[in-house]
Amino acid sequence: MRRIFCLAGFCTAVAVLVLPAGGGATVPGPNGLIVFREGEPNGQIYTIGPDGTGQRQLTNLPGDTFLPHWSPESNRIVFEFDPANPVNNVFCQIAMMNRNGGALKIFPVANGDACEASPSFSADGHRIYYEGFDGVSRDAIFSMAFNGNDRHLVTDCQGTGLTDPELSPDGTMISFTCYSPDGDGALFDANIDGSGLRQLTPFSADVGNKSDWSPDSQRIMFISSANDQVNTWTIARDGSDLQAVTDYPAGTRAFGNSYSPDGKWILLRIEQDDASGGFQSALFKIRPDGSDLTQITPFSDFRPRNMAWGTALAGTFPQGN
Repeated sequence: MRRIFCLAGFCTAVAVLVLPAGGGATVPGPNGLIVFREGEPNGQIYTIGPDGTGQRQLTNLPGDTFLPHWSPESNRIVFEFDPANPVNNVFCQIAMMNRNGGALKIFPVANGDACEASPSFSADGHRIYYEGFDGVSRDAIFSMAFNGNDRHLVTDCQGTGLTDPELSPDGTMISFTCYSPDGDGALFDANIDGSGLRQLTPFSADVGNKSDWSPDSQRIMFISSANDQVNTWTIARDGSDLQAVTDYPAGTRAFGNSYSPDGKWILLRIEQDDASGGFQSALFKIRPDGSDLTQITPFSDFRPRNMAWGTALAGTFPQGN
């Protein structure tokens, strides 16, 4: 069927597949492991195979973790670490580790930041882009060298707060969520140096904080929680051709977080309200056109979040076709 998607005057007719209840920018390549964060209040980083097997906990840190991203080679993971007992008023830092959880490094903050968050690798893996907040008013995207040096301001969007820098696989663009003074999120993108800032959705879309580029760098996937409905959408990098991937009513929420490296799937966490007043979560994958919804893990209290789908390492068998 078709319906009209209208948010603050931004309207488009989109083809929508109504799905049944129950069910770093991604670098092109064969499908490998999925990394995600799980746990409240002290979430940790896990990996799992794209068929739902081989789940493994990688971190056991004294605090919370968020938004893990793979390096282009999928041999390292960068993520945000929020220590349980902050020191010197620093309440979030960037951390990096090997794909097996070893060689953990936590970067000291710079530029007077109280929080450095939401890190993501550049397309060539030589730099890390991140959100830097000074604890008062300046909230902006910066980049730094792989070793934490050579920090540069990229953009502060509209100066009212932002998060989740995502780098296009072709290395030319960056997307992120910017916030209005009222706290609503909109999807923006810009050139890799921060020039050419462009708003892709209205703030009334209430865009979430984990989006992703398609492996061919032509589309961006994002979450909208407009009208108390949480669904996944895609849009062209120039803001045209808005398309719905899911169309769930309130009570079922579809959090799309990552394209598959082969570009054939979008990875979702689907949450469903239960009779006890809580909710159950499961991982699913779905075609970018909204078809072929496929369950990966069973519904349970386990809540994977901030998922990113990495490429298979050389010598391993590709999965997830």
